[in-house]
Formats: sequence, structure tokens, C-alpha cells
Amino acid sequence: MNDFTRRWMVPVLYLTDNWTSRIGLFLVLSAMVLWIFLTGASSANGYVGILQFVALPAAFFVGLFLVPLGIRMQRRKDGTPWPEKIELTDPKVQRSLLFLGGATLANLIIGGSLSYSAVHYMESTNFCGTACHSVMGPEFAAYQVGSHSRVKCVECHVGEGMGNAVRAKLNGTRQLALLIAGSYSRPIPSPPHRLQAAAETCEKCHSPGRDYGNKLWRHTRFDDDGSRLDTALLMKLSTIHGAHKGIHYQAADDRRASIVRVTVTTGSEMREYATGASAKFERDMDCLDCHNRPAHEFENPERAVDQAMTSGRLPHALPLFRKAALDALQQNTFNGEAASAIIPGKLVAFYQKNRPDILTSNRTEIDRAGRILRTLYARNVFPEMGIQWGTYPKHIGHTDSPGCFRCHGDDLKTKTGQTISSDCETCHKVLGVDEKDLKALKELGE
Repeated sequence: MNDFTRRWMVPVLYLTDNWTSRIGLFLVLSAMVLWIFLTGASSANGYVGILQFVALPAAFFVGLFLVPLGIRMQRRKDGTPWPEKIELTDPKVQRSLLFLGGATLANLIIGGSLSYSAVHYMESTNFCGTACHSVMGPEFAAYQVGSHSRVKCVECHVGEGMGNAVRAKLNGTRQLALLIAGSYSRPIPSPPHRLQAAAETCEKCHSPGRDYGNKLWRHTRFDDDGSRLDTALLMKLSTIHGAHKGIHYQAADDRRASIVRVTVTTGSEMREYATGASAKFERDMDCLDCHNRPAHEFENPERAVDQAMTSGRLPHALPLFRKAALDALQQNTFNGEAASAIIPGKLVAFYQKNRPDILTSNRTEIDRAGRILRTLYARNVFPEMGIQWGTYPKHIGHTDSPGCFRCHGDDLKTKTGQTISSDCETCHKVLGVDEKDLKALKELGE
């Protein structure tokens, strides 16, 4: 036995001569080796990221805990007393201190790096979207094609401060337990009482005091002959945003589809509108009560087809194409694999039945359109998660859901019978509805 082994390795092996410490050493060394091999590897795969930034740090620190625990248990079992006095001049003590100091420094460096990497990874969009793919896959798919796809999930879902961070981690632990047990909701609900206030999320980028003036809103669709029909509104954004301050509302449930009471406070004046129905949820109104799907927008079939036809992804000149496309998409039970064959087949079957001449002369274009429709379906319908067309409606406007009409209409009334205005011109000026060659758009240079 050489001098190095006798002086350094024998004490370590003696101290860890028990199964608890050996398991701890195995976990520590395994975590270190795997961490070294995985350093620099891509974390694009959520499961690799979980291994590298969550499982390895956990194994590392559990191992560090087990080593001294095993030593203590072994000494109690053997009845070996601790030395009454430690002499720093003793070479054995000096070697032990040097060993412990070096090991502690290495553990601090490795453990700190693992901990930082774990926290950083768990705040990444990749972790949020792919770690629990079967559950969060639909939301991640909608997020990737949304207008906020460059905003990190934690910036809206966690908020600032230690309190929000702790609550997010506790909620994540609860969600992990539900995932393991398979008892999570299908579809995943969007309860508004867990939303961060708009002041902590939206208003970090969008100034609430800014005068946004008027904005052109337009929608294009195509009729059965392939003619373009435009709808255009001039939205009075400053008026809309200004009128929705100081509002408290109550809803029939946390989906907020039915508003049963609205309290409007303007200075010292307060007005209350109610339907008389009972409420189960209430909240001070902010951006997210109308813009309820800002980063995870799911489309309805009409909007999905119209936008794809307008952008040129789907053909707009083919007669009856919009009707054929909507007929093919009206499914809610097919998973991705089944939809891959059924949807293109339904498109072809529609033309075979109604216009075989168009199918014969445009088969390549129709086959390509079938693949695009399949993609639209796969991005919006997830039967395994209970998500169908319209499961997550948008409350902004009043095309996908009652939206504005949840409050504006004849249902909510004051005690004197006054209602909240539903005059179209209050919020927008109508420039044209389903018109060919809309003059207003040409005048605006659109």
C-alpha cells in the first residue's frame, strides 16, 4: 500500500464503511459524472433538461446528505466515541480538514452550478412547454404561433418577488403530483383567480396611460365563388380602455362567460348593474378579463380557414373551397394520427360529391390544401386533453364568444332599469361588413 493510499484513501473508506454512506457516494459521483457528460448538450428536449437540471441536482444533494448520515449511524452502531479533544497539530486532523475543505469547495462549485442551472432551466419556456408534453402540449402549440411567443412563460405566470416565486413552485409541486397520479383536469382550466394582476404582467410592456387613438380592425373571408369579402371597423381604443377603469364584476362561474353583476365607480359616483342571478366569482376588471387568451389563442374553424386563405396558405380562388374546408374540419374526436388521413380525405370527398370537375383539374392544389387543414386541426383540437373547437373562447370582441355582450346589453340593469350601452358606435365605427372592393379600405391605402 503506497503512502498516498494509506494517508488519504483509507480514512475515507473507513468513514464510509456502511451502506447508507456508500449509496450517498454513489449518488454524488454519478451525478457529477453525468453532469460532466451532459454539460453543453442541448436541452431542447424537455426530458433531457429534466434529467440534467432537476434530477441530477436532486441526486447530488441527497447523496451529500446520506454520506454524513451513514457515518453517524455507523458510529452509533459500533459505539465508537468521538475524540474528546482535537489537536490541529495532529497530521491526521490536518489531512482530514484538507480533505473536507477540498471536498466542500468542489461541492459548492458543482452544487452551485447545478442549482443555478436547475433554477434557470425551470424558468425557461422549453421547460414549461415540453417537460409535461401531454398536458401542456396544447398550450405550448398555441403559444408558439401567438403574438407573445417571445415572452417567457414565467414573466406572466409567475410575476415578480419571492412570494410569487414560492407560490409558483408550490403550485408546480401540486401539479407534478396530479401528473403522476393522472388526476389532472382535461381540459386544463384557466381559473382567473390565479391570474397575475395586469399591472405585474401586461403593463410591463403596454403602458396603461398611453393614448392609443383609433385602430383599423379588419376580417377577410371568401364566398363560394372565390370572391373576397371584407369587414372593417375603426376601433376607438382610447375610448374602450378608458371606459373600463374602476369596474368590479361578479360572474356565474370562473369561466366568466356569464356576468351577473357590474359595479362601476367613477370618482365619488357608483352605479350597479345586476341580473338578479347568483354569483360564484368576482374580480376587479383589468386587461385579462377581455384579452383572456393573449398568449395561448385557440382558433375556431372559420377564423383559422379565413386567415389561412387570406394569407395565401390555402387557395381562395377555388369555388366552394371555404365550405369544403369547414366541412372537413368539423371534427372533435380524432387524434393527430387519425386526422392526418381523415381530414384530407373529407376534402377530396366533398369535391367528388359536389364538383368533380374542380377535383380533376385541381387535384394537386386540393391535396396540398388537405395537408394545411390537417395542420390547422392539429394546432387547435386535442381530444386526449378534452380540447375541441371552441373549448377556449376569446372574450375580446364578440365573434368567438359573447365577449363584450356579457356586460353590454339588456340583461344587466340598475334598480331604475338603466342598462349598459350596447350602441355599436360607442366602441367602433363600422366601415363595411362583408363587402366586395370595400371603398373605405382603398381610401385608407389597405
